[in-house]
Amino acid sequence: MGNKINPKRIYQRWTNNLNPNLCHDSFNDNEKSFINEWVEEYKIRNPSSRSISLKEIIPVMKEKFGKLRSENKVKNFWHAQQRKKGRNTSQGPSGINHDISYSHDISYFPQYNNRDPKMEISHLIN
Repeated sequence: MGNKINPKRIYQRWTNNLNPNLCHDSFNDNEKSFINEWVEEYKIRNPSSRSISLKEIIPVMKEKFGKLRSENKVKNFWHAQQRKKGRNTSQGPSGINHDISYSHDISYFPQYNNRDPKMEISHLIN
């Protein structure tokens, strides 16, 4: 049932994959920075908007770089950037600090306190 062909799917397939004018190459650094700058400007122009209309950037990029990019390619790039930014913070999406440091002091484990120092890895390696 999920494989039914309808006008919307035909349109999406054409605009994102089959259009011979589409450039399927990876974004270069200029295009990446342009997308980031454009989105920041879009947020300033539309402060009440909860979503970003990435469809609007396609003709602007075509004019500036001479390459037609699919809306999916731009959208996927933008969302990947947002995920990377999210990973670079010390707090996860729930607001919990995930930056945990672990202590390697095993003295609180009694079974490891009476080991022979000659059997330690540092002794065996040296």
